[in-house]
Amino acid sequence: MFIDFWATWCPPCQKPMAHNQEMLDQHGATWGDRVKIIGLSIDKDAATVQSHINNKGWTSPIHYHRANSDCSDVYQVRGVPHVLIVDTKGKIAFKGHPANRKDLVADFNTLLEGKDLDGVEAAKAAGGDEEEEAGGNATLE
Repeated sequence: MFIDFWATWCPPCQKPMAHNQEMLDQHGATWGDRVKIIGLSIDKDAATVQSHINNKGWTSPIHYHRANSDCSDVYQVRGVPHVLIVDTKGKIAFKGHPANRKDLVADFNTLLEGKDLDGVEAAKAAGGDEEEEAGGNATLE
């Protein structure tokens, strides 16, 4: 699973979101339901997000509007763009700026093979030494 925190008003978010669409266009048939790309907008209203997505043609990723969710706090997202890559066991394999992963297609294929990503340290929970688990206690509204 690939979760991309973004916003319509964020210029640096636009290229990664377009890339998400391109990856699904090119590899979606091969990946099937094994790779989910989720755009999680931090915009103030869902209508703006929906209009932007439709105008850009970014309809293949699954889109959500954060609304009153606390997910940015739960996953310590302090700015956008910001992504989480969750492996096949539900653990966060990468957390950070999407530009820090040079080949997301290769990353997804590596994870689908059950391997770990190269160049990634285990994500740490805030203030602790435990590995951060995916599927925390975020709420979406």
